[in-house]
Amino acid sequence: MKSLKWLIAVMWMGLFISSCLDDEPTVKVSYQYTPVDSIQLGEIRPARQVTEIKTFFTRDSECETFFDYDYLISGNERTVSLVVSQLENQQCMEISQVSSNSLQFKPEESGVYVFRFWAGNDENDEPIFIIKEIEIP
Repeated sequence: MKSLKWLIAVMWMGLFISSCLDDEPTVKVSYQYTPVDSIQLGEIRPARQVTEIKTFFTRDSECETFFDYDYLISGNERTVSLVVSQLENQQCMEISQVSSNSLQFKPEESGVYVFRFWAGNDENDEPIFIIKEIEIP
Protein backbone atom coordinates (compact mmCIF):
# COMPACT_ATOMS: atom_id res chain seq x y z
CA MET A 1 0.00 0.00 0.00
CA LYS A 2 2.88 2.30 0.86
CA SER A 3 4.55 1.68 -2.48
CA LEU A 4 1.25 2.37 -4.30
CA LYS A 5 1.02 5.82 -2.66
CA TRP A 6 4.64 6.46 -3.55
CA LEU A 7 4.02 5.46 -7.18
CA ILE A 8 0.95 7.73 -7.43
CA ALA A 9 2.90 10.66 -5.93
CA VAL A 10 5.75 10.18 -8.44
CA MET A 11 3.27 10.02 -11.33
CA TRP A 12 1.60 13.27 -10.21
CA MET A 13 4.96 15.01 -9.90
CA GLY A 14 5.93 13.78 -13.38
CA LEU A 15 2.68 15.11 -14.79
CA PHE A 16 3.22 18.57 -13.29
CA ILE A 17 6.85 18.75 -14.38
CA SER A 18 6.13 17.67 -17.96
CA SER A 19 3.24 20.13 -18.28
CA CYS A 20 5.57 23.02 -17.39
CA LEU A 21 8.14 22.27 -20.08
CA ASP A 22 8.51 25.01 -22.67
CA ASP A 23 8.46 22.83 -25.75
CA GLU A 24 6.08 24.89 -27.86
CA PRO A 25 7.62 26.76 -30.76
CA THR A 26 7.51 30.52 -30.37
CA VAL A 27 7.38 33.18 -33.02
CA LYS A 28 9.12 36.46 -32.34
CA VAL A 29 7.38 39.62 -33.47
CA SER A 30 8.89 43.08 -33.76
CA TYR A 31 6.99 46.34 -34.07
CA GLN A 32 8.05 49.38 -36.05
CA TYR A 33 6.70 52.60 -37.45
CA THR A 34 6.06 52.71 -41.16
CA PRO A 35 5.38 55.82 -43.25
CA VAL A 36 1.88 56.70 -44.38
CA ASP A 37 1.86 57.04 -48.18
CA SER A 38 -1.48 58.80 -48.47
CA ILE A 39 -4.84 59.28 -46.78
CA GLN A 40 -8.43 59.28 -47.97
CA LEU A 41 -11.12 61.05 -46.00
CA GLY A 42 -14.58 59.51 -45.80
CA GLU A 43 -17.80 61.41 -45.20
CA ILE A 44 -17.28 64.04 -42.49
CA ARG A 45 -19.76 63.26 -39.74
CA PRO A 46 -20.98 65.57 -36.93
CA ALA A 47 -19.48 65.51 -33.42
CA ARG A 48 -19.97 62.26 -31.47
CA GLN A 49 -20.21 60.28 -34.72
CA VAL A 50 -17.44 58.38 -36.49
CA THR A 51 -15.56 59.95 -39.39
CA GLU A 52 -13.44 57.38 -41.18
CA ILE A 53 -9.92 58.26 -42.35
CA LYS A 54 -8.34 55.62 -44.57
CA THR A 55 -4.54 55.40 -44.44
CA PHE A 56 -2.40 53.76 -47.12
CA PHE A 57 1.08 52.32 -46.60
CA THR A 58 3.47 50.00 -48.43
CA ARG A 59 4.18 46.53 -47.07
CA ASP A 60 7.78 45.44 -47.64
CA SER A 61 7.32 41.72 -46.94
CA GLU A 62 4.64 39.08 -46.55
CA CYS A 63 5.33 38.93 -42.81
CA GLU A 64 4.54 42.62 -42.27
CA THR A 65 0.98 43.55 -41.25
CA PHE A 66 -0.85 46.51 -39.80
CA PHE A 67 -0.80 46.46 -35.99
CA ASP A 68 -2.15 49.77 -34.65
CA TYR A 69 -1.96 53.55 -34.74
CA ASP A 70 0.24 55.58 -32.39
CA TYR A 71 -2.03 58.53 -31.71
CA LEU A 72 -0.93 61.68 -29.85
CA ILE A 73 -3.43 64.41 -28.93
CA SER A 74 -2.58 68.03 -28.24
CA GLY A 75 -5.71 70.21 -28.15
CA ASN A 76 -7.34 69.89 -31.56
CA GLU A 77 -4.15 68.55 -33.17
CA ARG A 78 -3.61 64.82 -33.70
CA THR A 79 -0.27 63.29 -34.65
CA VAL A 80 -0.76 59.82 -36.10
CA SER A 81 1.89 57.21 -36.81
CA LEU A 82 1.22 53.79 -38.26
CA VAL A 83 2.67 50.75 -36.47
CA VAL A 84 3.24 47.43 -38.24
CA SER A 85 4.22 44.05 -36.84
CA GLN A 86 6.96 41.98 -38.47
CA LEU A 87 7.50 38.26 -37.88
CA GLU A 88 11.18 37.61 -37.16
CA ASN A 89 13.27 34.65 -38.33
CA GLN A 90 10.66 33.58 -40.86
CA GLN A 91 11.01 32.88 -44.56
CA CYS A 92 9.12 35.91 -45.86
CA MET A 93 8.98 36.93 -49.47
CA GLU A 94 9.87 40.55 -50.11
CA ILE A 95 7.02 42.45 -51.73
CA SER A 96 6.00 46.01 -52.42
CA GLN A 97 2.26 46.01 -51.84
CA VAL A 98 -0.01 48.92 -50.95
CA SER A 99 -2.19 48.19 -47.95
CA SER A 100 -4.80 50.25 -46.17
CA ASN A 101 -6.50 50.52 -42.82
CA SER A 102 -9.14 52.84 -41.38
CA LEU A 103 -8.73 55.22 -38.48
CA GLN A 104 -12.04 55.80 -36.72
CA PHE A 105 -12.21 59.43 -35.53
CA LYS A 106 -15.06 60.23 -33.11
CA PRO A 107 -14.68 63.76 -31.70
CA GLU A 108 -16.76 64.89 -28.74
CA GLU A 109 -17.00 68.51 -29.95
CA SER A 110 -17.38 70.24 -33.29
CA GLY A 111 -14.55 72.39 -34.62
CA VAL A 112 -11.43 72.25 -36.78
CA TYR A 113 -9.07 69.33 -36.13
CA VAL A 114 -5.57 69.14 -37.58
CA PHE A 115 -4.21 65.67 -38.37
CA ARG A 116 -0.49 65.13 -38.91
CA PHE A 117 0.24 61.71 -40.42
CA TRP A 118 3.89 60.65 -40.19
CA ALA A 119 5.17 60.03 -43.73
CA GLY A 120 8.82 59.22 -42.95
CA ASN A 121 11.94 61.34 -42.48
CA ASP A 122 13.76 63.61 -44.91
CA GLU A 123 17.49 63.52 -45.76
CA ASN A 124 18.26 65.44 -42.52
CA ASP A 125 16.33 62.85 -40.50
CA GLU A 126 13.56 65.39 -39.80
CA PRO A 127 10.00 64.02 -39.77
CA ILE A 128 7.74 64.61 -42.76
CA PHE A 129 3.98 64.83 -42.21
CA ILE A 130 0.88 64.69 -44.38
CA ILE A 131 -1.26 67.45 -42.82
CA LYS A 132 -5.03 67.44 -43.15
CA GLU A 133 -7.50 69.84 -41.54
CA ILE A 134 -10.96 68.48 -40.87
CA GLU A 135 -13.89 70.67 -39.89
CA ILE A 136 -16.38 68.73 -37.79
CA PRO A 137 -19.89 70.23 -37.79
